[in-house]
Amino acid sequence: MLDATINTDESHIQGGGKTQLILRWLFPDATRPVLPILKGFGIGRDPSCLMQLDGEGVSRVHAEVRRDGDHFMLRDNGSTNGTYLAGQPVEERRITPGAVLRVGSWVGLFELRAPGALGAQGFDIAGGMRGGAVLREAMEPARRAAASTLPIIVCGETGTGKEVASRTIHDWSGRRGEFCAINCAALPEHLVEGELFGYRRGAFTGADRNSPGHFRRAHLGTLLLDEINELPLGTQAKLLRVLQEQELVPLGESQPVSVDVRVIVAAQAPLAEAVAAGKFREDLYMRLRGLEIDLPPLRARIADVPELFQSFLAKHASGAPPLLESKLVESLCLYAWPGNVRELELTARRLLAVHGDEPLLKRRFLPEHVLSPPSAAPGDEPQLDLGRLAAALRRSNGNLSKACTELQISRQRAYRLLDGVSVKDFLAQHPALP
Repeated sequence: MLDATINTDESHIQGGGKTQLILRWLFPDATRPVLPILKGFGIGRDPSCLMQLDGEGVSRVHAEVRRDGDHFMLRDNGSTNGTYLAGQPVEERRITPGAVLRVGSWVGLFELRAPGALGAQGFDIAGGMRGGAVLREAMEPARRAAASTLPIIVCGETGTGKEVASRTIHDWSGRRGEFCAINCAALPEHLVEGELFGYRRGAFTGADRNSPGHFRRAHLGTLLLDEINELPLGTQAKLLRVLQEQELVPLGESQPVSVDVRVIVAAQAPLAEAVAAGKFREDLYMRLRGLEIDLPPLRARIADVPELFQSFLAKHASGAPPLLESKLVESLCLYAWPGNVRELELTARRLLAVHGDEPLLKRRFLPEHVLSPPSAAPGDEPQLDLGRLAAALRRSNGNLSKACTELQISRQRAYRLLDGVSVKDFLAQHPALP
């Protein structure tokens, strides 16, 4: 049976803008296409249900979605095993975008999408992983610019996959050289220049061999400078010259060496903040900011969680990975993942290490902090209404980092306000706001 959507083209429905509230199934089958539906629909095993589901725990007419004025409601039809919305049993409850639905062995997600984006598909990323529609939208400018030599800044919280995103850009670029990655924060200050630009044997104490350095290793390829804001200011000045002249002088040598390198830099926080704090050279920042990509945290792309988790299980299992209980998948989708994709992978490895001999991984196997995540303390960030965020996004032409800098809020706070909706869809939902 095909996925269902609820048409909400009227500007006053679900926050305004020509968007549609869709129900996207994430587990056990995430391949169902999305089709628009103008009215409510039933969910269950019976052929009369427009959303027909098979599988364990699904009643004949399990639940229904119906329109109630400006909103949409989910009602349980006396099902044997209950209907769950956002982890709670439902008799009848209003549907909000980003809410996780569980019906028997099925887990779905209510999302707002612009009509033209309803069919947005996932895409392959480096490392054999897949990215969903939200990540695809964030990465699309980089895909278009991949074949150029334009420098790219990749921002994102820890664990969001900045290196994977950078390697994906390199794969898209078609450059025939290598992809090289270096974490600038891990380099001892006295070795930074030698590691980046290379050195000749005897150039300094301990230099017992020649080293080409990371720039020359990445010749004709791509160099990722992760945590670039940790580079000493003196090294930043030399890096600026290398980028401008496309040549470098290794330590201990006098003749410059030409290099053809596509540079991608990454940081957890916008580099504009480091510039404002005097920790990053403004001229280097201006040289690097050809294109800025802001990777969404995992909590802003819940639809990716089940597929990523199953990919990690397959990657780390010694044989065929165990099957998953739908309640476990539901809990994975409800957790905020402060450590992002890295934390999700560690959780998959933990379950395999402790319960890998089980045929079915159950919710009770999950760590306690995933099952019972702490709620955020009120007032730990400045109050901000949706209108101010929408206005700042318009002034910045949709650049989330710039909007956050203007409003002096964290990107995490902005993502919570976006509530899993892309910037484009968020602005479409608030057309009347300044």
